[in-house]
Amino acid sequence: MNRSVMVWMVAAGLIAGFGASRAGAADQRIVFVNLDRAFNEFYKTKRADAQLKQQADEFNDERKKMVTEFETLQESFNTVRDEAQNTALSEEVRSQKRSEAEEKLVELREFDSKLRRFDESRRKQLDDQSRRMRKRIVEEIREAIQTYARGQSYEAVVDSSGQSMNGVEVVVFTDVKTDITDDVLDILNKGKPDTAASESPAGPQ
Repeated sequence: MNRSVMVWMVAAGLIAGFGASRAGAADQRIVFVNLDRAFNEFYKTKRADAQLKQQADEFNDERKKMVTEFETLQESFNTVRDEAQNTALSEEVRSQKRSEAEEKLVELREFDSKLRRFDESRRKQLDDQSRRMRKRIVEEIREAIQTYARGQSYEAVVDSSGQSMNGVEVVVFTDVKTDITDDVLDILNKGKPDTAASESPAGPQ
């Protein structure tokens, strides 16, 4: 069951509960949190994004070097191939050039395969790392919400950023008093390191 269906079922159950008994609904403590906003504004999310970008930049730099090497090899192959077709040269020299061109063509194809494998490997590495980071961050946000909700004696917390299968918001309206997103972000970002201190040089200039 995907996340949209689960959110829809939870919201539908809550709405049904409200309609079944006004007296019971008055006693319920249902609050809402915008998980998208909590995720995006959590300092660890921004830090993870920066780390992923740095990793991607390093991969791109490495790939540029490989592409340059490939292009050099391509030019060398083109040169030898053209010489092998040059009728101004003797047949013996052209034969030698053809053999050399064949060797360079094999090398060129092997390097092309190497470059493709590099792209696939690095892309998978970044995707896996992104999923792991996202999973850790989402788990931390969920734990913070659950701890806060228990402390406030809330009976349920609903994600107001969820959408139905039709792409429509499941929660159309929430009273600001029932939205705990700011409180959750205060808790999550309480341990945020001092940016100025972390970016200052370690020693005297």
